[in-house]
Amino acid sequence: MSSQTAEPTLAEQQAADKARKQSNLAYSFLSLDSERKEAMSIFYDFCRVADDIADDPDNPDEAKATELAGWKNDIAACYEGGNPGRAKALAPVIKRFSIPQEHLQAIIDGVSMDVGFRRFETFEDLQKYCYGVASAVGLVSVRIFGCTHERIDEYAETLGYALQFTNILRDVVEDYHEIERIYLPRQEMEAFGVKEDDLAYPAENPNCERLFRLLHFRCKHFFNKARRLLPDSERKNLKAALIMAAFYEDILDKIAAGGFQLTKERVRLSKSRKFRLLWRTMRELKKPLRRSHLPGSVAVWGAGVSGLSAAIKLGYEGFTPTVYEARSYPGGRAHSLKDAATGLTIDNGQHIVMGCYKEFLQFTDTLGIRHKLEEQDEMTVPYVSPGGRWSTLKAADLPAPFHLLSGLMRFGEISPGDRLGIMRFGAVLRMLKAPSDDLTVETWLRQHGQTDGAIRALWEPFCVAALNEPISTASARLLYETLKRSLFGNADDAKILLSKVGLTELFLPEAEIYLRSIGGSLKCSSQVKQLNHTEKKLVSFETKAGTQSADYYVSALPWTALRKLLPEGEALREKVASIPSASILSIHLLCDTELFDKNEAGFVGLLDSPIHWVFDRTDTLPPENDGHNLYAVVVSAAGDWMEKKSNEIIESLTEELKRFFPASKDMKVERSLVYKSRDATFAASPETEKYRPATNETPWDNFLLCGDWVATDLPATLESAALSGHRVIKALDESVSR
Repeated sequence: MSSQTAEPTLAEQQAADKARKQSNLAYSFLSLDSERKEAMSIFYDFCRVADDIADDPDNPDEAKATELAGWKNDIAACYEGGNPGRAKALAPVIKRFSIPQEHLQAIIDGVSMDVGFRRFETFEDLQKYCYGVASAVGLVSVRIFGCTHERIDEYAETLGYALQFTNILRDVVEDYHEIERIYLPRQEMEAFGVKEDDLAYPAENPNCERLFRLLHFRCKHFFNKARRLLPDSERKNLKAALIMAAFYEDILDKIAAGGFQLTKERVRLSKSRKFRLLWRTMRELKKPLRRSHLPGSVAVWGAGVSGLSAAIKLGYEGFTPTVYEARSYPGGRAHSLKDAATGLTIDNGQHIVMGCYKEFLQFTDTLGIRHKLEEQDEMTVPYVSPGGRWSTLKAADLPAPFHLLSGLMRFGEISPGDRLGIMRFGAVLRMLKAPSDDLTVETWLRQHGQTDGAIRALWEPFCVAALNEPISTASARLLYETLKRSLFGNADDAKILLSKVGLTELFLPEAEIYLRSIGGSLKCSSQVKQLNHTEKKLVSFETKAGTQSADYYVSALPWTALRKLLPEGEALREKVASIPSASILSIHLLCDTELFDKNEAGFVGLLDSPIHWVFDRTDTLPPENDGHNLYAVVVSAAGDWMEKKSNEIIESLTEELKRFFPASKDMKVERSLVYKSRDATFAASPETEKYRPATNETPWDNFLLCGDWVATDLPATLESAALSGHRVIKALDESVSR
C-alpha cells in the first residue's frame, strides 16, 4: 500500500479501541502516565490493525501482502520525511520516543508470516516469527516506557518470547479450529507422536499432554530468563511490562495446574484475579529485587542423571545449557547397551527408584516421562531363602508408621523379638540426631538393640542395596538419612518404582528435545580432554571438535574422570583422588526357564547369598524372543567376584541359583552377559564422607560440581544424582555479584 492510503475508518478505530479495552494490555496501561499511555494506545492500535490484516478471512492473501507492504512503506516514510499515510498517528510517537525503524518493520514482517497456510519446521523458525509479533513489540514498548539500561533490549526480547509462547500454548486448540493455524514446530510434534488432527481434541491423545509440557517448559525458561535480566533501576519504568508478565505467567501456571487438558475454550483470568495480580505486582515493586545470577550459556560435562538434571533445571531457570557426553549415548553410570550377538538392549545395572526420591521424580515430571516408570501400589519387597522359602515385606495402605508395622507383622523371615526391636528402633529414629560421622552401620544398629535376625533379613539387604557397602564398613550417617526418607517416611515414600524401558530410553528422546527447545543441545561423543583457565576463571575446554567455551561450567563427571582433568596440586584434585570406589556386578541371563512367578514387585532379594537381587526383565524382550525369559542378577559390593572370569562367574551364579529356585536345575542359558563396574559408586564408608566436595568447592568462580558423589548427605543413588544437579542453580545464585 502506498503512502496515500486512507486513514483508518471510524469502524476500524472503534474495533481497535474495543479490542484494546478487553485485552490484558488494558490493565497494564493503568500504571502509565497520560503521555505514555496515549503513546502505547497508538502503538497498540498499529499492532492490532497489522495483525487484523493478516488474520482477515475475507481478504485474499495477495491483498493482505499488498496492504502489509503498504504499511512498511508508510513506516519508512516516517523516517524519510515522506507522507506517513496510515502511520500518521504513529509518526509523533516514533519521533518523541526515538523508536528504531527496524523494530516496527520487524512487527510487519512478523504478522506477514501469518499470511498463507504456514507451518514451522523447527523451534528456530518459530522463534523468528515470535520475534516479530512479540519481541519487537517489546523493544518498541520499553522505549515508550522510558527505559535506557544497557540490558533492556535483551530483557524486552526475552519477555516477548515468554508472552508469545504462552499465547501459543493457551490458544493451540482454538487456533486449529478457528483459523487452521498451528504455531508448533513440526519437529517437536513428530518427536512426541502428535499429528495436526490431534490438536482438535488433544485430551484424546496423551502424547499431546507431553508435548504441552514441553511448551510449558519453554515458556518458563523465557519467563525466568527475563526475571534474571530485569534491571533493578528500570523496575518502575517497566510496571506495565511486569503486570503483563504476571498475567501471562498466571495463565501458564493455570494451564499446568489443569494437567494441560486444553480445549477450544481458552484459559482466562477473571477480572478480580487480574486486579489481584496487578496489586501484587505493584506491591512487589516496593521490595528489594531478589538477587540472582545473570543468565548465560552453560557447558555441562556428562549426560548422566546428574548432568541431565542440572541441564534441565538450568534451562528452566533461564540459562542455555549444552551437555557434552564422552560416550555415543547418554545415561552415565545408569545407561543401556546393545548386545551385538542377540540385538538385546540391556541395562548396565538395575537401578530402582523410591517414592522418597523427590528430586529425581521432579526431574522425570519436568520431562513428562513418569509414564515410563512402573510404580507399586504399596511397598512390596519379596525375599527367598535357600531351599526356595518365600516371604514378602509388604506395607499396608495405612498412615505412617502403621503401614510398615503391618508389613513387619506379616514378614515371615523375622521373629517376634526381631519385630519388637525394629519397631522400637523406628520409633526412636524419628527423634534421633544423625549418627556421628565415624560410626559404621553395624555399630549403630547394635547400639540400638537390633538383633541378628533383623540384621540378616532387613538391615543388611537394605544397606547393601542402598549404600553398596556391607554394614561392617558402611556409613551409619548415610543409612540414617536413607531410612528417614524411605522406610520410616510415609507410605508413598517407601514405594518402589522400576523403569519399564532401558535406562537410556528413560531419558531419551525427551531430554534432548527439551534442551533443543530453548536453544541448548546434547552433544555425544564429545569427551572433555583438557581445561584452559586463568587463576580464578575457567575459560574453555578441549574436545575432539576443538575448543569449546561458555559463561559457566558444570562438571557432572565421575570423580575418577574429573581428577584427571584438574591441575596437579589443586586441592580439589587431591580431595577427589582420595575417594575410594565400590564395585557392582551385573549378570544378564537369557534362558528358557521361568525362575519364579512374575510377582507384583518384578524382583526378588536373596537371603544368605552372595547374590543380592534377581530382576525379571522378560517384559522388555522384543516379540521375536517370545518364550524366553530375561533376568538381571545383581551382586553389590562385588569384591572377589570382580576378579573372576566371565565363565567362572556364570558357573558360580548358576550353582547359586539352584539353591533358591528349584526350576533352575534344568535351566538352559542361551545367552549370558557379565557387566563389571569397578567404579559403580563411591565407597560409602565413614572415612569417605570428608572427601566429598560441595557443589561450589572448585578452583574457579564459574565452575560448579554435581554428581551422586558430591556432598549431598545421601549415598550414590539416582536421588543423590538428581539432587546434586538441582543444587547447581542454588549454588550459582548464592555466588551472585551484580
